[in-house]
Amino acid sequence: APRGREARRGLPVNIEYLHYFLDVAKTKSIAQAAKLNFISSQGMSRAMGELEKELGCQLFIRYSNKLALSPAGEELTDAAARVVDDYNALLDLAAAKAQPDHAPCGSLLLDCQNVATLAFFPQKAKDYLLGAREIIFRESQNSQIRQSLLASCAERDGDALPAVGLFCFFNQERHSEDEGLAALEEHGFRYRPYLRTFDKAMVCAASPLAQKDVLTDADIATRPIVATNSHLYTVLSKRFGRDAIALSSANFALRRQMVEADSAVSFLPAIAELTTPEDGGYVLRPMERPYEVEIGFAGRERDLEAPAFRALIDILDGFYGAHQDAGLYTLCG
Repeated sequence: APRGREARRGLPVNIEYLHYFLDVAKTKSIAQAAKLNFISSQGMSRAMGELEKELGCQLFIRYSNKLALSPAGEELTDAAARVVDDYNALLDLAAAKAQPDHAPCGSLLLDCQNVATLAFFPQKAKDYLLGAREIIFRESQNSQIRQSLLASCAERDGDALPAVGLFCFFNQERHSEDEGLAALEEHGFRYRPYLRTFDKAMVCAASPLAQKDVLTDADIATRPIVATNSHLYTVLSKRFGRDAIALSSANFALRRQMVEADSAVSFLPAIAELTTPEDGGYVLRPMERPYEVEIGFAGRERDLEAPAFRALIDILDGFYGAHQDAGLYTLCG
């Protein structure tokens, strides 16, 4: 037993899995928690299994027709909530410190899904976000963004910190998203889809795969797959099998390093061809069976119309309006 505890001590606990755990504990349902977090039931079940493995204890008692917290799960719920709250406070502090001269108390919190941030913002938008004193910019995952928006309601009832979330949905059944978005709408938030694009395979520029015009699933399967730790993992594991995925990480630099060494294939939204300069290390190639990516914003009506946010939208509208003929996306609305 001591050896097991020592071994587990070096394993990192995924903060997003703690968000998931709290939703499963609240709803007593894998399926319900999955809908709230915009992932599949299989993805939620896998995440809870991995969390139990990381923590080294059983969190749930699984019956044939229901789910209940185990005694350990009951005891760990409050501790998990404290970890999540402390982590969110850390992100808030880091975001505020990153702003020049500190952001004023009326700042807009812009919580962005990290894959969307990487591929979606052109350089002019990135420069604006880094230089705008009115905006506190933070990268997260979909589930963390939803929690952050809901927390902004609870913190200041009637005088909430203005907050907008940038979501990224990968080829999901629409009803999987609707329940999570409905939970936001119940608290006065509105979701506005901005564009729909599709993923391309990210391959080493020196690889034979880079010479092909279109990649089949068989082509992609010649390399291990590195995926983001988002719903994309579930999409890819269904398509290629879980054993084909060598790594799931939000760390783009790590994924890129593996691709440029030709030891893996990864993926980026097609719009990255317009927003991420290629420097010869990797290239994006179309897939024979691409899957859709939707990117959109959620916020209260007044926050979506705030001058600081509208200035960002004006930059995006100018950029994406000028590149519609590229065939890489369609604008919504």
